[in-house]
Amino acid sequence: MPKVPAGVRGGIITGWGTALPPKVLTNHDLEQMFDTSHEWIVERTGIHERHVGGTTTDLSVESGRKALEMSGVDPATIDALVLATTTPDRAVPASSPGVANELGLRCGAFDINAACS
Repeated sequence: MPKVPAGVRGGIITGWGTALPPKVLTNHDLEQMFDTSHEWIVERTGIHERHVGGTTTDLSVESGRKALEMSGVDPATIDALVLATTTPDRAVPASSPGVANELGLRCGAFDINAACS
């Protein structure tokens, strides 16, 4: 794990991870369900396909495992888990304690409402 220089306060990012739902829904799939076309969607949004399904918790756990692996950090040394999302699994309770539990963390955990997280 990288050392924090003397006198530096705050946190450092030592690893990160990503996760996408496995199911891909294309514009051509949408053409079969709605009165639309691939061209119409792309012209207005630039979108060709989207990943759908999965829960915020599932995706957070998957990306969290990747981040822990990349960082080489011992989960016991993590002080806090912050889950940033605008799409929690439910309003209450927060998603982050479940994510922390699945990752084997024994620290405080909280959600923040953050778009494009």
